[in-house]
Amino acid sequence: MVQLKYFGDSRDYFKYDLISCLLSKMQFANYVFIPMLTRPRVDNEGNISARKLNGKSNKLYEFIIMRKEKNLSYWQDWLSQYVSHYLTIEPVNEIYFEDSNRSEYWLKFDNLIRKQNALIFLDPDTGLETGSKNYLKRMGREKYILNQEQQYLISQLHKSSVMLFYQHLPRNRHLHENAVIKKIKQISIHDSLTHICAYRENDLAFIFVSKDYEKHTNIKQILSDYKNNGVILNSSLF
Repeated sequence: MVQLKYFGDSRDYFKYDLISCLLSKMQFANYVFIPMLTRPRVDNEGNISARKLNGKSNKLYEFIIMRKEKNLSYWQDWLSQYVSHYLTIEPVNEIYFEDSNRSEYWLKFDNLIRKQNALIFLDPDTGLETGSKNYLKRMGREKYILNQEQQYLISQLHKSSVMLFYQHLPRNRHLHENAVIKKIKQISIHDSLTHICAYRENDLAFIFVSKDYEKHTNIKQILSDYKNNGVILNSSLF
């Protein structure tokens, strides 16, 4: 999630348009939200309103622009129409993910990670671990899901569920596709039994992990339809 100041921006619009599409077509009973919210930073970023995009939900756009506060609870209001149970840990706007509290944070979500028939969405600041130890420290380790954490999370995934990782990509657009392929390999090298696919638009990617081949093929078909029905030229399916 990064920080509350980014709530409702154009990335959120794309993010929740895609998630809404998946939930409406896959018929999961449960949706698990693991926001990985980081503490506020004082800078010139944020406060950028969503921009209406052809091919994406007009109703979602209207829902976003009508929200006058930065509040993660609003996503429950939106997504509850698609699932029987929307699950997260409260207070959702106050539980921060920090490098010093990683173990405690994952422990809070331990039962939810193992939910059956669920789409489990992890929303880190940047994505999966990348670079050297010094690079991670310099960039801020709290922005990443470390490799050992990723392996643990996937090991707890029920066969009837799908795990979804948010991944921010390099600024250089020429590196986008290779960056996604690298992240897929990063997961598969530790667990060859999982099925992995990904969808990218511009500098954002979403990586899907499942243990059931039928669910995997259904996800890929939905992503293919989503890509073909949109108007974003700079997108890829992996």
